[in-house]
Amino acid sequence: MLRKKSSIFLLRAAAALLSAVLLLGAALSVHAERMEMMGLEDPAINRDWAQNRFFVRMAERTGLEFAFRQHTDEAGYRQALSRLGEAGQPLPDVLFKAALSPAEAMVLLEKGVLIDLAPYLEDHAPHLSALLSKDPALRQGITLPDGRIAALPFIETAPAQNVLWINKTWLDQLKLDMPDDAEALEKALRAFKADDPNRNGRKDELPLSFLGAYDLKYLAHAFGLAANDYHVFVRDGQVRFMPLAEGFRPFLAWCRGLYQAGLLAKDSFATLDAFRRVTDAKATNTLGAFFAPLPSYLVPVEWAGDYAALPPLFYQGKSVYRAISQPFQTGTFAVTSACQDVAAALNWVDQLYTPEGAILASIGLEGEDYVVDGDGSWRSLPGISDAQYQANAVIATGTAMPGLSSDAFQRRYTDPLVDQLSKQVDVVAAVAKSPFPPFSLSHEEAEAIAPLQAALGRYVDESIARFVLGEWELSDARHEAFEAELQALGLPDFLAFWQKIYDRGEEIQ
Repeated sequence: MLRKKSSIFLLRAAAALLSAVLLLGAALSVHAERMEMMGLEDPAINRDWAQNRFFVRMAERTGLEFAFRQHTDEAGYRQALSRLGEAGQPLPDVLFKAALSPAEAMVLLEKGVLIDLAPYLEDHAPHLSALLSKDPALRQGITLPDGRIAALPFIETAPAQNVLWINKTWLDQLKLDMPDDAEALEKALRAFKADDPNRNGRKDELPLSFLGAYDLKYLAHAFGLAANDYHVFVRDGQVRFMPLAEGFRPFLAWCRGLYQAGLLAKDSFATLDAFRRVTDAKATNTLGAFFAPLPSYLVPVEWAGDYAALPPLFYQGKSVYRAISQPFQTGTFAVTSACQDVAAALNWVDQLYTPEGAILASIGLEGEDYVVDGDGSWRSLPGISDAQYQANAVIATGTAMPGLSSDAFQRRYTDPLVDQLSKQVDVVAAVAKSPFPPFSLSHEEAEAIAPLQAALGRYVDESIARFVLGEWELSDARHEAFEAELQALGLPDFLAFWQKIYDRGEEIQ
C-alpha cells in the first residue's frame, strides 16, 4: 500500500513539475514574443538590423526580441512616420534611431501614435532616470513645452568640440609659449608667417585656416563673446544678441587686422572642408592653426601629434567658450500606443544608458569583437575600421541611437594618440558651455522662427565677411547701418521669441 501511495505521489509530483515547466515555458514565450521596431539607418554602413549581433546580444540580456521595419531612405522614412496612425497603417511597438525633431514628436503625440514616457521612467528606466535627476538640463532638453516626454536621448559623455588646433611643433621650433589671449595668438600667427617654421625656405605657411564665418565666430571668445547658432546667449536672465554685444566691434577690427596682415587664409570665406584636407603625409605641412573636432579631420593621422588644442583664450581675466552643441541628441527612441508592454520596452532601452550597454553598442562583445590587454587597453579583433564589423557587430554608428557614448572606454584604445588627443579636447571642454539652455520648439514655433533666423543669420554672417575682408569700413556710420538693418529684419521679434523660450525653460526646471 505504501508503495502504491508513493507511486501516486511521484506521478502527481511529476505532473506538477511538468505543469510548472509548461507554465514557465509559456511565460518565457510570452516575454520573448517579438515587438516590432521601426527606425532610420544610414545606408552607407550597409547594416541590416535583422542580421546585426547587437540585437541578438540584447535579447540574451533582456529577453526581448524585435522584428524590424528598417528604413535607409530618409525621405521614405519621413513619409512613413507621417502616415503612422492612419487607418490601415499598423503601428510598430517602438521607434529606434527615430531621428525625431521635437516638433515631429509633438505631432505624433497629438495623433495618439506615441505615448508620454514621463510617468514610466522612474520605475522602468532607472539608469536613465538617475541621469535625468543628476542633470536638470538634460531633463529640460527632452521635455516638451507641455511637460511630456515623447522620445529619449543619446547622451554624449565627452561631447565633440570645435577646437582651435595649433601647431605645437612650430611653437616649440620658434620658442613660443602656448598663446593665452588675443595678443599672444596674433604674435604666434605672425611668427608662423614670417619665420619659416616648416623650414622649407618658402613663405608658404597658412597661419590660421578657418571655415567661413562659422569658425571665425568661435574666435570671438577672445573678446569675451560666445553665442549659439542663433547668435543669442543669456546673461542675467536676459537673452542677448552677440552682434550687438560689447566686444563685437573690437573682435571684427582684430579679425580685419589679421586678414590684412595675411594671417588668415585668403579663401576661408569661400572654401569647403573637402578642399582644405591634406591626405598626403609626405607633403610639406603648411598649416599653423585650424578649427576642427580633431586634427585628423584636416591633416593626416601622421601629423596629428604635431598639434595641440589651444586652451580658450582669456579676456579681462576670464575665459569663455561656446560648446559646439548640447551634450545630447533628442528624439532617438519612442514607444507607440500599440506597445502592450511599455515596461519591457523601457527596460530594454535602459540597458543602453549603462557603461556596459554603451560598450556593447559601440564596440561589441569582449572576446568576440575585442580583447582587453593586461595594461587595460583594448584591441578590436577584426580591426576598428573593418566594414563588416561595423555593419554586423555594433549599432552605435550611423543614425543617432538612444543611450550613452562609451568615451571612457574608447580612450583606452591601444593607440596612445587617441588618449593624447582626447585629453587635449578635455582642456577645451572644461571651459565650453552652451550659451543658451536646451529647448524644444513646437511645429508652430519652429515655423515662426525659421524665416527670422534665415534672414538675420545670413545677414550677420555676410556682414562679418564684409567687415573682415574690407568691403565695409569699420566706421561708426557703417556699424550703425548694420545695426539698423538688423532691426529692419526683425531683431526685436527675434529676441522676444527667444526670451519666451528661455523663460519657459526656466519654469520647467
